Amino acid sequence: MSDRRKVLVCIDGSENSLRAVEFARDLLVSADVYVTLLVVVTPMDCDYFMEKTAPVCDVDAIAKAKSRAAASILRESGIDHCLSSLTGNPADVILKISGKHQLVVMGRKGSGSSSAISLGGVSGQVSQNIKVPLLLVP
Repeated sequence: MSDRRKVLVCIDGSENSLRAVEFARDLLVSADVYVTLLVVVTPMDCDYFMEKTAPVCDVDAIAKAKSRAAASILRESGIDHCLSSLTGNPADVILKISGKHQLVVMGRKGSGSSSAISLGGVSGQVSQNIKVPLLLVP
């Protein structure tokens, strides 16, 4: 895996993030890449899932629920991938681990966005501060 290009695809379970996964799949299907699907679990995610399921925030369960469709898209295309679930501010987490990858792919809008890149939104913060190539998918 060391000679392979590493691609970070940031997902949040939204339709926009699935479009980013599909675009990455179409772009990378014939390339020798290893994709990391990143789900950043926030305190709001924990509040929502704790109300619906258990009294304890299970970060891995939340990440698996949010990544199920995205992982299926990559698996069906034969693209090697893994799931990474981290907690914190999504933009900060993405920026922190982006340097370990040659490309970052993410949707322009996330599950909490109602408009295009907005000042202070995750994609806006990432695009302003990232040091590796970033592909924003509309």
